[in-house]
Amino acid sequence: MKVGFVVDNDFINDGRVFKEVSILSSKYEVKTLCLNLDRNTVAKSKDVQSIYMGKWIKDKLFALSSWLPFYNWIWARAIKKFIIEEGIQLLHVHDLYMAPPAIDAIKSSQKSVKLVLDLHENFPATILTYNWTKGRIKNLITRPHNWAKKEKNILLQVDHIITLSNDFKDSLLERYTLLDARKIFVFPNVVDFSRFKKFKVDKTKQRDDRVTFFYFGVVAERRGIFDTLEVFERILMNWQNILLRIIGPVDSADSNRFHNFIAKDSVRNNIEYVKWIPLEDLLTELNRVDVCLAPFHVNKQHNSGVANKIFQYMYAEKPLIVSNCTPQVKLINQAACGLVFKSQDEYLECIVSMINEKDSRTRLGKNAKKYLHENYDGESHADELFKVYDSI
Repeated sequence: MKVGFVVDNDFINDGRVFKEVSILSSKYEVKTLCLNLDRNTVAKSKDVQSIYMGKWIKDKLFALSSWLPFYNWIWARAIKKFIIEEGIQLLHVHDLYMAPPAIDAIKSSQKSVKLVLDLHENFPATILTYNWTKGRIKNLITRPHNWAKKEKNILLQVDHIITLSNDFKDSLLERYTLLDARKIFVFPNVVDFSRFKKFKVDKTKQRDDRVTFFYFGVVAERRGIFDTLEVFERILMNWQNILLRIIGPVDSADSNRFHNFIAKDSVRNNIEYVKWIPLEDLLTELNRVDVCLAPFHVNKQHNSGVANKIFQYMYAEKPLIVSNCTPQVKLINQAACGLVFKSQDEYLECIVSMINEKDSRTRLGKNAKKYLHENYDGESHADELFKVYDSI
């Protein structure tokens, strides 16, 4: 069977998609169609095709895609061509908003193609947390609430659905009673162990003498970055032996606020910011830190599953401090690998505890790695993914 993966971002650096392709390639012929935001790196290889779209135009078309068809048209045309040229028999698309162009492409191709929708997140809930949808004018222009209205119809048109967690699956079945539970499968954001084993740690990159806290991923208000900065500013009034290292792109709506904050005299000597690193450098960076942070705001999106960065932190044997989003609280408690906070004051207490208790940091980190390997090995989750395809 020829399988076609479709994702509207850089395939190589999307850990979830890359892992799924790696698993399925052992049994099926898998081709990938992805987006590329850099014209100079657009290339067509044997198994990966990419289409170019400038970041500015991509962001604008995507922001309007709940009610204007242009983003859908561009992808539907590309997917139709992909289906016909590659002889795709099963299409595996990522995120709710990529299903409509896939559905249109299948119809216009006049081919018999099965459609699997992989829900990386609770998208109708997630988009409401983006700052570029907030405010009367922005909300009127982007119309984010349209996605909640469209979700049911989209889900009923696909053949199979993959979610991040059982909680997410149950919430879909509760909202939409017409969905068939037998056609919804769970595949969590597990680490691709075989891929991570190939990454080398550059031990020439020095550690800081200060206790180093680490945030990795998109820098945005909804991810708790400003909560983190405010707590660190309070802590720095009494402790100077700490460093906050942040790596990840900043949401454009939060850029000015973020850069203005980290430039403040009260924090700038204790914060390091890097906007991007290749995934293969992540283990090197994790080797240089003491504690990892996942301060996400509690909402329907962050309660839909555990972010892949949590598993990456655990792989590197790091203790965690996390907010009280339901799935990550369950994981942290089961693994006994970190601390959970519900308020800013509790967040501060967790950080201070980690500063003062080196032995505790070591113990929690060892628990994290042990639990990850015992409960999230590649083979068992590969079987879960194969169940989706075997059922088809």
